[in-house]
Amino acid sequence: MKKIVGMLLAFSLVLGSAVPAFAAEMNSAGLEKAINQVKNVVTIPSDYKDFQYSSSQYEDNGKTITVWYLNWNKSDYSGGISATVENNGYLINFNKFVNKANEGLGTVTKEAAQKTANTFLAKVRPDIAAEMRATKDSDYSSTDRHSFRYRLYKNDAVVSYVEARVEVDKYTGEIIGYNFQGSGEDLTKLPSAAGIISLEEAQKAYLEKIKVPLNYYSNYDYNKKVLTVFPAYAGNGENGKVIDAKTGEAVKLYNEYRIFGDAGGYAKAKTESAANDNQLTKEELAAVDSLSGLISKEKAESILRASAPGITGSMKVTNASLSKSYNEPGKYLWEIGFDGAYGVVNAKSGEMTSFYLYGENSSKGSSNLTEAKAKEKAEAFLKKTASEKFAQSRFYESPNYVLYKSMDNVTDFSFNYYRQVNGIDFVGNGFTIIVNKASGLITHYDLSWFDDVKFPSIDKVISSDAAFYAFNKEGQLGLMYKKVNDGETALVYDFVNATGNFLIDPATGAKLGWDGKPYKDSSIPSYSDMKGHWAEAAVEKLLDNGYYLTGEKFNPNTKITQLNFLRYLYSPIQAYYDEDEFYKMLINDKIIKENEKAPGAALTRQDAAKFAVRYLGQGKAAEHSEIFINPFSDSISNSYKGYAAICYGFGIMKGDKNGRFNGSNQVTNAEAATIIYNVLQVK
Repeated sequence: MKKIVGMLLAFSLVLGSAVPAFAAEMNSAGLEKAINQVKNVVTIPSDYKDFQYSSSQYEDNGKTITVWYLNWNKSDYSGGISATVENNGYLINFNKFVNKANEGLGTVTKEAAQKTANTFLAKVRPDIAAEMRATKDSDYSSTDRHSFRYRLYKNDAVVSYVEARVEVDKYTGEIIGYNFQGSGEDLTKLPSAAGIISLEEAQKAYLEKIKVPLNYYSNYDYNKKVLTVFPAYAGNGENGKVIDAKTGEAVKLYNEYRIFGDAGGYAKAKTESAANDNQLTKEELAAVDSLSGLISKEKAESILRASAPGITGSMKVTNASLSKSYNEPGKYLWEIGFDGAYGVVNAKSGEMTSFYLYGENSSKGSSNLTEAKAKEKAEAFLKKTASEKFAQSRFYESPNYVLYKSMDNVTDFSFNYYRQVNGIDFVGNGFTIIVNKASGLITHYDLSWFDDVKFPSIDKVISSDAAFYAFNKEGQLGLMYKKVNDGETALVYDFVNATGNFLIDPATGAKLGWDGKPYKDSSIPSYSDMKGHWAEAAVEKLLDNGYYLTGEKFNPNTKITQLNFLRYLYSPIQAYYDEDEFYKMLINDKIIKENEKAPGAALTRQDAAKFAVRYLGQGKAAEHSEIFINPFSDSISNSYKGYAAICYGFGIMKGDKNGRFNGSNQVTNAEAATIIYNVLQVK
């Protein structure tokens, strides 16, 4: 598929290797060394003469780290290279951009690209490249590049906080992207693997001391406008704990993903964007006026002033709107902005559902609250403001982030409380509350609580142990170096392969997506039944470019359905759509008409031609059969003659050995691959 390569990543290879070499000074000598470091590993084209740079410093474990940001561009900015270098001498990021249009499919195979990526990694990180391995999920679906992810192994254990990604252009074979995470980590002091417990002991400890949690989740279908709540077992990442490989005890993961910056600024940004979400039109407001039981804007304003500490009587109202809840029919919300604050009130119940303080005084003061004191303040407020709902919630110690930080100083504490239903968490329903450390003010309060939903029973579900083994099939509990507790590195047992992208059906043990529907695997397969087949080359070339049919086998002689043909044609994006959404997109893009939908029907050659021509944007012309001559030896109905002729002219479908189109014949998977390959060569 033709695609403009509009952004990202890096360069042509040159012999030489990276040599860590320079000091932390932000001066001309440091800049010169940074430039030379880049040129030791890549070639900067002679016409990339527009050079720009900047630098920054930060403290890490008592060391001053200098980072140089270097950019080379063509004079007309039709191409550019950017590089980021740390003062340890290693590249940590590389981007190459060339404004060009790629015609047809890429010609660089995944295997060839992998070799190029391996060679580059050895040049850019000669110190550890031999210990880095490409992961199972290394290559993702993309039409213009191969992307490879590498993880570092020490003592046969994954070092979770060190990894690299290298991207190779499918058309030119050059490196166009590189990113390295964990460049500043000290890898000389990793704990040894001596005296660790066995994998079997680790599994037993996980089942006893961590367990796989059963939760309720929700999904809103925007097309059908239906809110669904469903139970599911959640795997890695939901509990924030791992098994210490030395002791067999459950330990808390270090909070690596704390949000940096001012929480008030975050609230302000969210406030400004939320003010326009689902705002009612004049016509909708007129309709709402006829409803009874909604409180007035003035009443909502008074509720916020009385309930939200920090929204004072002196604050002026700057805007107000009545909005409809996007996922709960019949729920209306008053959204009121003040100078320095924002709040939301349920227009029927009068309940305050959120507020944000972002005025200058909201983050100033000398309170210097501890986390424990901030939590006490938060819970006292919740008991006063929403006692009944708070009594149905539990404190949830998030494994992802609790603190807001500015450099090394904590500025705000964030606390989450999950709603409890049938004895388990309802993820996404409950409270979030943020307390500013300096002022002692509650600067952010948010209540999410679905009032009218059905909760499926959890009486007959598989056990937590069974859910663990279901996750473990893909997640593979194994040894990893991770940061735990306050940031120290430990050798632990955790799921080596990421399992956070799916849930487990508590009734069947099958994989679910986060929408509660059967899980869709978007990873590129490797077929076991195409060796020596006449369509092998086309199928493999499509795979290299991110086009595939799901499954371990391609089944080349199976008749392809209309739906599978269209999904094959739209491989890079089709996994993001369920069937209804996918057809809606196809109809909107004029690939198929409503009365032509037949998802499960076997696809004929004439319909394959029709969809192919419309995909190329030639559907309007093809409808005028009078301007085409049938190039095939058999007869073709007028409704398909234009499509067949265009396919013949572009070399997409040439007919059998006798020159017959055979329009009513059904298309096999192998034939579909050939048609799609030819279409994409034209596209």
